[in-house]
Amino acid sequence: MSGAGAGVGAVAGAGAGRTPLHVSAAAWATALGTGLDEVWEQLLAGRTGQGEAPSAEPLRNHRVAALPPGTDGDEDPDADTVARHLAVATATGARTLAGAGLGPEEAGDVLVVIGTSLGPHADRPGPSLYDWVAEAARRLGSRREPVALSTACSSGSDAIAVAADLLTAGVAERCLVGAVDLLTPNKRRGHSRLRTMSRGEPRSFDRDRDGMLLGEAGGFLLLETAASADARRAPCLGLLTGWGASNNALGPTEPDASGTAAARAVRAALDLAGRDPAEVAVISTHGTGTVLNDAAESAGLALLWPPAGAGAGSADGAGAGPAAEAGAGGGAGTGSAAEAGSGPGAEAAPEPVAGAGPRSVAGDLPGSAHDAASGRADGAGTGAGPVAFATKGALGHSLGATGVVEAITVLLALRDRRVPPVPHLERVMDGFPLRLPVGRALGIGGGCGLSQTLGFGGFNTCLLLEPAPAGRPGEGGGR
Repeated sequence: MSGAGAGVGAVAGAGAGRTPLHVSAAAWATALGTGLDEVWEQLLAGRTGQGEAPSAEPLRNHRVAALPPGTDGDEDPDADTVARHLAVATATGARTLAGAGLGPEEAGDVLVVIGTSLGPHADRPGPSLYDWVAEAARRLGSRREPVALSTACSSGSDAIAVAADLLTAGVAERCLVGAVDLLTPNKRRGHSRLRTMSRGEPRSFDRDRDGMLLGEAGGFLLLETAASADARRAPCLGLLTGWGASNNALGPTEPDASGTAAARAVRAALDLAGRDPAEVAVISTHGTGTVLNDAAESAGLALLWPPAGAGAGSADGAGAGPAAEAGAGGGAGTGSAAEAGSGPGAEAAPEPVAGAGPRSVAGDLPGSAHDAASGRADGAGTGAGPVAFATKGALGHSLGATGVVEAITVLLALRDRRVPPVPHLERVMDGFPLRLPVGRALGIGGGCGLSQTLGFGGFNTCLLLEPAPAGRPGEGGGR
């Protein structure tokens, strides 16, 4: 992490006080577009943003969820990586400031915090991660030294947690916090070699899942203290009341198969917010669609929301969640062992180029919600806990940006009390403890929401979000 406040980390359970932080506005750039409601309605309808991205290399899959050409000034997908990141960050950040009702003078005192995964150095020499973040902050009108951080696929969530720590510590009153991550040849090549990419359609939490879909995105929130928001009668999209983080400390790519470390991050966020697991209405899961990550995430969720007949789990006790599925036991990583039988020593199968056949879109499936009645027979759990959902099959796994994008989906789910279907999900994996919307959007009850990210390097981060208070003026960036 670089820049001002670099010593303030997103430590599990850290954060001063319980005064909620206001999300005054949000904006994003995704494979489905840039409008908050435009993209959200497409997600609710089960549409996906994936398409073909040809490459001369024998990649595991040539489909990605890329930003449409021209998105936020990102005109040329083959342009310099830094220039593309800068264009998307500047345009998306500017829309967020406008949605929050902040003009040029007010923007000067806003602290900018941006996360991303790998920088461009793997593809060609160029400016450092901090250089382009500093330039983005300057273009957005901030006169303060920004913060840049990179914690793999938890970068976006950690950026929000760091911004929250800075606000509660009194370092700033307002933070423009976001993340941008765009694809490069090395990112596609690396995940193909790691076998984390699906050969076909990504199917989060499906029995037949075999990997993820890579994507591109940018997302920003205007996060401010309650005092700042109240003083200017700021619009409000929702509240951030808890955040927590943990680390598996197992290796570069290996998940904690017991789910203990992931559950610890969730528990830290709940504790900071003064909430109980029973008060959670909805969870945006990391839901990559890889064999091991989904199994580990399911195990972590089961520690906090045990299936019927199971004893209450503990975020500090390994092994309380559902057993890992065949081929997904401990010791294998999300990297080269992301599939059963593909670990070290296994003979690699030929890497075919994915065809351009018709896409399987969740909205085209017969409507069914896996709940207490229908879920047990298909391994969806008891349905007694919150509703879980996953959007990476629609928007792709945007790596460092995914945490901010998925936090926005939780805010919209809490606003509308609906969650989108999980794309391509047909048969829910055995042992999954929560309800999953299959084939159609699913309504949710009252309560708070969680957004969870599980990154390479063992970075686990959880954000706890709540609906906007009644009577606040319009919603920045929303309807």
